[in-house]
Amino acid sequence: MAFPVPAHLPRRANPQDVSSEILMKIDQATNQTLTASLATSWLAELEATIQATKSHIHDRIHVDLPKFEQQFESSKSVQTRLQSLASNVDGLSHTLSDPETGLVPTLVRSLTAHASLAQQSADATVRHETLSHLLRCRTEFGSVLSLVQLGKLPQAVEACGEFEQMFRDAPAHLHQTNVMVDLKRKFQATKSRVEEQLSEAYTRSVTVSPKYLEILPSVVVRQSDSVLSLPDVLSSLSTNSLSSHLATLRRDIMTYYVDHFLRQPTSLTVSSDTSLTIFPSPPNSEDLTTRIDNVSATLKFLSTHFMVSLPSSEAHTFSRSLCKPIVTSVLTNLLVPSLPSSFDLLPQFLSLSKHALAFEDEYVVQLLGDDKSDRPIKAWVDGMGGHYERQRRVQILETSRIIILAPESAPDRFLVEVNDKMPEVVPVQSEEGHDASWGFEDEEKPVNGGAADDGDGWGFDDDAEPKSAPAAADVTPAPSAATEDVEDDGWGFDEEETDPAPDPQEPPATNGHHEPEPDAWGWNDDDAQADSTEDTVWDDPWSDPPEKPSAVKNPRPPPAPSITPNTSLSSPASTSSPKMATRLEKLANKGKKHLNGSSPMSSPALSTPISSSPKPTPATPSLPPPPPPATVKSPEKRPPRLSTSVAVPKEMYLVSGRVRQIINIVEDVLIEGRKFAASKILPAIETSSPPGTVLLQSAASILDLYRALYPVKFAGSLKSAQDAPMQFSNDCLYLSGEIARVEGAARGDALAPVKDRLGECRHRLKILGDSWFEDTVEQHRQSANDTIARGAEGFTFTADQDRYDECESAISRAVQEVKRLAQRWKGILNKSKYYTAIGMVTDAALSRVLEDVLALPDIPEVESHRLSELCRILHGLEALFEPFVVAYVPSWLKFSYLSELLEASMVDISYLFDSGALVDFEVDELVGLVRALFADTALRTNTINKLTGGRP
Repeated sequence: MAFPVPAHLPRRANPQDVSSEILMKIDQATNQTLTASLATSWLAELEATIQATKSHIHDRIHVDLPKFEQQFESSKSVQTRLQSLASNVDGLSHTLSDPETGLVPTLVRSLTAHASLAQQSADATVRHETLSHLLRCRTEFGSVLSLVQLGKLPQAVEACGEFEQMFRDAPAHLHQTNVMVDLKRKFQATKSRVEEQLSEAYTRSVTVSPKYLEILPSVVVRQSDSVLSLPDVLSSLSTNSLSSHLATLRRDIMTYYVDHFLRQPTSLTVSSDTSLTIFPSPPNSEDLTTRIDNVSATLKFLSTHFMVSLPSSEAHTFSRSLCKPIVTSVLTNLLVPSLPSSFDLLPQFLSLSKHALAFEDEYVVQLLGDDKSDRPIKAWVDGMGGHYERQRRVQILETSRIIILAPESAPDRFLVEVNDKMPEVVPVQSEEGHDASWGFEDEEKPVNGGAADDGDGWGFDDDAEPKSAPAAADVTPAPSAATEDVEDDGWGFDEEETDPAPDPQEPPATNGHHEPEPDAWGWNDDDAQADSTEDTVWDDPWSDPPEKPSAVKNPRPPPAPSITPNTSLSSPASTSSPKMATRLEKLANKGKKHLNGSSPMSSPALSTPISSSPKPTPATPSLPPPPPPATVKSPEKRPPRLSTSVAVPKEMYLVSGRVRQIINIVEDVLIEGRKFAASKILPAIETSSPPGTVLLQSAASILDLYRALYPVKFAGSLKSAQDAPMQFSNDCLYLSGEIARVEGAARGDALAPVKDRLGECRHRLKILGDSWFEDTVEQHRQSANDTIARGAEGFTFTADQDRYDECESAISRAVQEVKRLAQRWKGILNKSKYYTAIGMVTDAALSRVLEDVLALPDIPEVESHRLSELCRILHGLEALFEPFVVAYVPSWLKFSYLSELLEASMVDISYLFDSGALVDFEVDELVGLVRALFADTALRTNTINKLTGGRP
């Protein structure tokens, strides 16, 4: 039963032939449809198809019958020939392959017999060759053993070479045989024994030790009577063994006989022409040329006794291999370490260098055969000047580095006198019949001796003219306005003096002046110090004139002029009642009369002397002193007579001992550099810079090293200690002045190679010293400002006792801080800079108080009294400046007036404003202060309108 094809599968194409169609029909038939008639029909159809095919074939044949018959005959002929060929092939196969008579089996049997005979012949030949070669190897090996036993090592080496050739020529089949492997093992052992005996003979012939060098011309082989010469031993050694021995010999020669000779004193002794013996020599009277002679003797000994025994190829290579190490050792161990550290030792060193040049030419170039164009010793000697300068620079900088990094030593410090090269000519106002309240008396005393000598260590004496200070740093004042022509510049010399309106409450005074009031400042005391009409007070310490037109000037304005525009009147720090207007009026009149009715503060160069007196405590008002005798006013007022006086007071400041050592080194280096440049003992070479340039520039490098190392090494002390920054500033300024002195002392172009660098170092040290001074002062100014700002918190609510205590504590801390700072700086800075620095710190504290008090919107009566008391605490700082407080504290007069204005009446304020006493205050400040102190009344309004209307 046929398998039913699923409907979804593709169907087979219909068959084209009859048999296929019948088979399809048979396949489609089932048990129900298959019948005899159906099968008969299939047979009939098949028969009909067969008949039709036959008929078709027959028709095709008869269509071309002749051709068919021809092809038919041809096929029968082919069949006949095929049968004949098959029979012939069968006969030939029998002839070839028949086991008995066939050709192939017979040939195979013959070839097999021939191959067997050939193999037997080859085996016999190989056996013969093998035995013959082994016999020769045995004979040769026996001869090698006999030579070794007799101690004939050179012949044994040659026999070993021949035996090795026999090994190489041995048949290939012998290489891996047991007998050949065993023979090779025995031969290698014998060869190694020969190498060992040769090495042992070389070791006994050439002996190198730290004490002696021995080279024997011949040696006896151990365990034999044979004697070997050194050339035979060296030529018999293998290439590797000889290279190893020569490398060891070269190392020992360099270590024991070249480096050792060049490093320390030794003596050589040649004994029996075969050995060199070394003896240590005392170094006391040693000539360094002896060391080169010892090396020369060693090389000559080697050349005579050893190098002639070497093979020619090895002798040249060995001698050339010694050239570079020997030359390097001469430079490293002798010439460079012996390079003198002073110019005076150079001539002696030149003889040593010439001896080294002769050694290089005779022994290194000629004896050892080095290249003539490569002569390191000659090149080094030609550049010896540069080597000397560079080595000296290293030594100088190392010495300077040790000095710079050494710990601080207080006993090494010394005082230096300030040397003013350009004294300032100060115009001094000379007027007869001046007001006695300014402290002028008939007797003349110099300003620098105005106060009694308190032994403060400033180093001042009573002489009017300063003594010349040796090698001191130059602190030169800047040109001030006083040195120029005096014109109408606001001094009021050309204006007519007018007397102030007399107060009806006061009795008339002689000569138009009011009678002096009891003054809390003590300006009318009998012991007030007078100022000479020809001497001036302290000059402006910042008024330094430039040393040269090209020098960089200090861009800062003078921080502490003698008299600033804010110093119109003396400080009336009175402790009287705020209602006592008469004393303030009389104080203003005194100042106004003396100053010729105008503000005399327009020129900062004018130095107004102010006598000093102790200040009373805020709680105790001062008692009025007896009035001074009245002075007669001159009937004719003329401009004050100007007298010029050169006042250069001596001032001292403290300098570290290390900077004196540094400047001494700099001077020594410059002297050595000039001497070196002027000398002609060294060979002249073409270089980009003349001789001595490196040495001269080392002087500037010392200063650069100081600027670079000191602030880093001592950074901790510069930050923590109060005196360390000022000490460093003094040191830098001292070095700057000393460099200027050294430059000025040089003649001609002696310092031309380093002149620019020295000028740059001087300028940078000056900037560094000034910067540290200014930064330190600014740091303490900020500290004083912050102390008052954080503690007082604007001086508000001082009526409360707790707040008042806090403000009082803050001001007291600021005062103590300034006083402690003054104690630390007084022994370090010169007097002018000391007053300037302390004055700037004090001014910062006063300015903080002024700013906070003037910013208060309302000041009740109780707070005004307490604020005045707080201000008087700062008056204790006046003792630091007597009698120069106004000159160095710009805010002092303004601050002093503030403490009085806080307790003054509106009449006092109005009168002082009219008299020009309050020029330090801005109009807005005065208006704000009046509004804060007084209630809103018509009088306050009129006073404010008067203030805002402008100054008279």
